[in-house]
Amino acid sequence: MKLSIEDFLKKRKETRPSYVFDLRPLEEYGEGHLVGAHNLPMEFMESNLHRLPFTGELLFYDGGEGLVERAEAVLHENGFSDYFTVDVGLEALNAALVDSEYDIKLACTAEDTKEVKMEAIKNLLDFEVNPMVASHGGYFTLLDVEGNDVHVELGGGCQGCGMVDMTLRQGVEKRMREVFPDMGELVDDTDHDSGDNPYHQAGK
Repeated sequence: MKLSIEDFLKKRKETRPSYVFDLRPLEEYGEGHLVGAHNLPMEFMESNLHRLPFTGELLFYDGGEGLVERAEAVLHENGFSDYFTVDVGLEALNAALVDSEYDIKLACTAEDTKEVKMEAIKNLLDFEVNPMVASHGGYFTLLDVEGNDVHVELGGGCQGCGMVDMTLRQGVEKRMREVFPDMGELVDDTDHDSGDNPYHQAGK
């Protein structure tokens, strides 16, 4: 289904779970893309349909060169139904986000209020981290921001996972410090011993 710019940006921000895909080539994606968007070049789309999420709504955009029409045909032919596209390209989407309620804030500093810090970190988890760990059945929840310290809790496949420290420290924390350069400690408040479905058993 094609959406207006406003409806596309609203669904991207408010619908959970939703996943946004940029259909442009990797080089163009690397030069800039919507916050939280995953790169799925149109030329590789059909061979990667099995990698798309099984639940949630799928949103697709391009650079305004008509790739979304080709994507719609491929998705329809392969039985997908919960997908949405927008006719305009990235440039128009970015222009519409200026001073928009649907913009996704992804930056904060020590001088910002707690509310601003919470919003930026929550957006990072919702739009970048959780879509990434969802393939392992996991998710991150923001519990609190105390001063410059960030408290999170891990659930699903991340709770009790033997690889969680690597994911948390080498992946999530590194990206979080890009969003919040003044961040103090990233505190994992998860009770990992009670996890009953870890993606990777410790010691295995």
